[in-house]
Amino acid sequence: MPDTQVPVPFVLSALVGAGLLVLWFLNLRDTGGFSGMTSALVVLLLALNPFFLRALADGPETMFCILGTWLFARGIVNLRLTGNAPDMMKVAVGLLVVALSDSYGLMLCLGAMPFMIVAARPSMIAVSSTGYLVAMFYPVAAAVGALMFVSMIFDSRLIPLLSESATPLTLGEHLLILAGLGPAALIAILRNIMVPRLFMPLLAAVGAVLGGYTLNVFFHVEATRPWRWRPCWGVLVAAIRFWPNLSLREPIAIALLALSLLTSALVMRHVAHDETRAWSNAMLGAENAASRPAREVVSFLRDKSDIMVDVERNPEIVVGLGNIDRLVIAGEPAYDWALEGGVPRTRYIVVPRQAEGQATADRILRRFPQLKQSQMPGYEEVFQNSRWRVFERVNEWN
Repeated sequence: MPDTQVPVPFVLSALVGAGLLVLWFLNLRDTGGFSGMTSALVVLLLALNPFFLRALADGPETMFCILGTWLFARGIVNLRLTGNAPDMMKVAVGLLVVALSDSYGLMLCLGAMPFMIVAARPSMIAVSSTGYLVAMFYPVAAAVGALMFVSMIFDSRLIPLLSESATPLTLGEHLLILAGLGPAALIAILRNIMVPRLFMPLLAAVGAVLGGYTLNVFFHVEATRPWRWRPCWGVLVAAIRFWPNLSLREPIAIALLALSLLTSALVMRHVAHDETRAWSNAMLGAENAASRPAREVVSFLRDKSDIMVDVERNPEIVVGLGNIDRLVIAGEPAYDWALEGGVPRTRYIVVPRQAEGQATADRILRRFPQLKQSQMPGYEEVFQNSRWRVFERVNEWN
């Protein structure tokens, strides 16, 4: 790996995102029959959408989730059209990629289950509906079962880490989130309403995403608001690819993607949380003004290194320090080992100070609640203010 200040997970996210855009371009041009210019414009509008850019910054797990959803949506339409084994494998692989991308992917797989019957060829259901579902979900069940077995063997705390603190949303906020990509996806799908062999599987694909979104309301595996709807990217691209080959389909496709760009920008403006606001300011070149407590903790950490912190939930630490050279963050072995059941071995741990009864969003605090009472074995508190706590390791672990 060349010398770079960019963490490996974000390099991987950029590679997956770029590969995904290339795949979409080739699929629209070579399989969908779109012209090269239109395919390039469609992909450009997809790449410039704030939802896609934010998903790209979120890490490789988000990009793999979108990739898996696209494979699933594309495969389920082809399976309805042909009934071939390769298309069945494509659906199964798409579900597998979604399930293993992140915890929210499990909600999508569960949400997809009832809609698989809607998308199936009638002949397949007539032969064996149970066999059809088993063939689709067996790879997912086997992979998740293997993860659970490994988690049990190593006594890791995998299951509690699958959920996050609930983020209460009003009905209006839910509808606003769905309005980001929903209108363009629904228009593209409804265009085939008179062609059941295309309409039903595309409807099932968007139903799977809605099912996962609904399940997340109860299980809280993804707390970040707009990104619960992010897998709809895959469905939208698949729906555009299967748009009827009419004279105006190319300008309509461009108009739909332009509409989704505008609606996504509006959604991000109105429902973004602190992390996304900081990201938006950085994208626009605006300075993120650090609060006084944040400046104090950054000043304390200025000459320190080997610092474990949840930067996704606390981006102001990175903003204050100016880089992540001395931080231990998600994707690095020391961080992932600690959060998946191991013992923390970093020199310092930084966590937010929480009021009694406040919901815990910080993943380090959720994994080690002893830090709230300054009772973490092997660590002592060396700094605190109204917003932050810093702990230093006082002995080596065996």
